[in-house]
Amino acid sequence: MGQSFIRLALACTLTAASTTAIAAPPGLLMTYSFDSLSGKFGQAQEIKARSFTLGATLVGEGYRASLFVPYISLEGPGTLVAGTVTGTNGPARRSEQGLGDMVATYTTDIIGGIQTKGFAMSATGLVKIATGNEDRGLGTGKTDYGIQTDLAYRFNNGFGLTAVLGRQYYGDTPELPLLNGNYGTVGVNFPLGDSLFINLTTSQRDELLAGTEKRKERAISAVYALDTTSALQFGYTKGRSTASPDDVLSVSYVSQVE
Repeated sequence: MGQSFIRLALACTLTAASTTAIAAPPGLLMTYSFDSLSGKFGQAQEIKARSFTLGATLVGEGYRASLFVPYISLEGPGTLVAGTVTGTNGPARRSEQGLGDMVATYTTDIIGGIQTKGFAMSATGLVKIATGNEDRGLGTGKTDYGIQTDLAYRFNNGFGLTAVLGRQYYGDTPELPLLNGNYGTVGVNFPLGDSLFINLTTSQRDELLAGTEKRKERAISAVYALDTTSALQFGYTKGRSTASPDDVLSVSYVSQVE
């Protein structure tokens, strides 16, 4: 159970969260993730959302290409957008479930690579495909786009520093006039032995709607390698504004297809 696969699991299970990849050998990775978020988002009642996401990541020499397909359960008003709930001033409390918006990403290395130590820089493009039903709050019904720069520095002892700078472009709807905005994440990651890897991040994202707060969050995750081709990840995110979920719990299983 080497640290290379632990970093591989960390890189690919957190791709949707815009976290810089550290290392990964070529191949196909499958991820199976469960996420549960809750928060009031400025409302009187708590809103809950749960999702099961199937992901596939093709890791090549100098690039990563991923597709994530979520199935979502939503309890409460509002619409799921970029991992949070917004536009919550709506009808009475409801319970909905169904296919959510799919996300496709493509990352290419610019300086260095995810296998190397020292400084690395890559560029990522993201597309959110409007597969979620907007009438049920499972999506916006519009295609969104994003671009970001991923920066990392990894020391010889395995300790790493990461940063992400990006911008999101949202599909405009009359009912939900989302604002294009910037986002950023900084983090540290380090090994605890050969089988366990820890990642700590803090992030901020511009407001989604006029008059709302910026989204601010802190997160911790642990990736444990089960063997040389599979790993488990456990994550917890704490929101620090009304635009963020109060709490997010996540569990992921990553397996390399041989």
